[in-house]
Amino acid sequence: METQALDDALTVFAGTAPQYGSLGLANHGPMVAEALAHLGRDDAIAGWVERYRRRLDEAPAPASRPLTEEDWPAALGQAERFPHWLALFEREVADRPPAAVVGEWAPRLLPGSVGAATHGLIRTGHAVRALAAADTAPRRLEVASGLAFWASSYRELPGPPLLIGREGVPEALADLPYLPEEAPRQVLISDMVAGVDAIADEFEQAVASLGWTGGAVALLDQLAAGGARAYLRNADGGGTIGLLHAITAPLAAELLLPWLAGEDRDAALGYVWQAVAALHVAYDIDRHSPEPGSDVPSADSLVDQALASGDEHAIKLTEAALRSFGRSGEPALLLAAADASTRLSG
Repeated sequence: METQALDDALTVFAGTAPQYGSLGLANHGPMVAEALAHLGRDDAIAGWVERYRRRLDEAPAPASRPLTEEDWPAALGQAERFPHWLALFEREVADRPPAAVVGEWAPRLLPGSVGAATHGLIRTGHAVRALAAADTAPRRLEVASGLAFWASSYRELPGPPLLIGREGVPEALADLPYLPEEAPRQVLISDMVAGVDAIADEFEQAVASLGWTGGAVALLDQLAAGGARAYLRNADGGGTIGLLHAITAPLAAELLLPWLAGEDRDAALGYVWQAVAALHVAYDIDRHSPEPGSDVPSADSLVDQALASGDEHAIKLTEAALRSFGRSGEPALLLAAADASTRLSG
């Protein structure tokens, strides 16, 4: 199995901050490199990494000490504490089996999955899949970095998300509330999602309407398909990046499920649904127009189109969409990926 290209990329990104620029945008580098490796495009990793690295900030100085069992709860959601979180998780993955570390910490972090536009969850999902494929030092460090980013960007949403309602996924998505008309349109996804706090009771009740008794992956595929259909309806209206994450977040959770104990998986599904619901509330404004349709592209053409775009979101979406489409056959997944590669082409 080829490991060098991805490990080289992760080594480069280990020297970069989890967010960059004045807006604090998420560093997508490790996630895209892993997605390319999973797609069998190791040949494209080095060139993409070289181009993307130029926009990133340098990694913050290491912390003098890791967080302790007593002080980590207060550090949740504190972006400036990322170095302390990283020191904690570096120690954890050095001293314990990574499966034990992820199995303990992911359930603690899942209630805050919507933080940083779900990128902590997504980065960790890609990291654990890479480590499952080959246990190397750069991949262990990336698991630690993903967990640290998730913990330092942690943000909870209103209400416990219990999957005990009576509606299926399409109905539950359609019945989610909208943000107040006077709510300002924010630049960052995390700021838009914060608007659900103003409709907390309505949001909590709507989230509780979803019921599910089927398989875990089937639910995540349905959430991704719902995100793809919402993306196709709303991309022209400014929902491109926000709703793209309503596809990639549940499919990143799929990568995390094998690392969770059975009793933690139901809770994981609830929190992922809650995060996806918040993205729909913020960006799924048009819920009634038919999605635009066209011929479904082939897998090879879709990957080539994503690579040609050079866009980090398009590449990640393409890998996730192909994975889910292989199970569900939902054409909206591939149509959304094709649209993103065209729309976001640099």
